[in-house]
Amino acid sequence: MISFLWTPNGRRAAAFIALLGGCGVMTVLASIGVYIVKGNATYSFYLALAAHAQIMLGLTAFTALFVKRSIKAGKDGIEITDAN
Repeated sequence: MISFLWTPNGRRAAAFIALLGGCGVMTVLASIGVYIVKGNATYSFYLALAAHAQIMLGLTAFTALFVKRSIKAGKDGIEITDAN
């Protein structure tokens, strides 16, 4: 059986699926949490603020996943390459 995890694009697809699933689960948990504390405005505000921070983290991870960039640092300096 051929596994798609042996190729770089396969690993990128697996990471995409994992990020998508994780972001979906965290969104559901945050919405349930906000629903549970809906009577207390302070708790609801801070929980929603934390949910927004999780969304920003997830979007940053998706952005990093789709950018093919390598950064190498050595004695000569720093080399940053973008592959298409």
